[in-house]
Amino acid sequence: MFTVWSRKDVSHFSGVLPTAVDSVWRIVPIAFQSLHFPGAPSVYPDERVYLTPYLKIEQRLYEGEPNSLYLNCGFTSVGEPAADVYRVTFAMIARLLPHSAGGTEVDIVVDGTAQNMVERQAPVRCTGTGKLETAVFQILQDSLRVHH
Repeated sequence: MFTVWSRKDVSHFSGVLPTAVDSVWRIVPIAFQSLHFPGAPSVYPDERVYLTPYLKIEQRLYEGEPNSLYLNCGFTSVGEPAADVYRVTFAMIARLLPHSAGGTEVDIVVDGTAQNMVERQAPVRCTGTGKLETAVFQILQDSLRVHH
């Protein structure tokens, strides 16, 4: 079991799928696994929340791609994206809610920090760029097409 906190001011990705919450809920783990993220449902069974533990990026999240494609942690004092040079720790949280017009609202948050390990400065905040969030939503969308 693990605990993840996310800030209220973090950017959210929201999308609506034309499928019932229970059907979407069954495939959320597949979407996380497709991105090579471990995850688990929230300990509150009445909430449809699926999340990763805090994940530490030592080098690159994905081989050959800068971390700044996926995480916005601001810039270093010399203008480099902090996500590419600092040690990044982040979590991803997906929440499913019944949508008023039927279907499921999918709310996805990426929240984290980046720390300069050389100068040991205080960590800076990171949010998702929308790329990981969109990927999860796209996988859900594609999986629902296959299963229906």
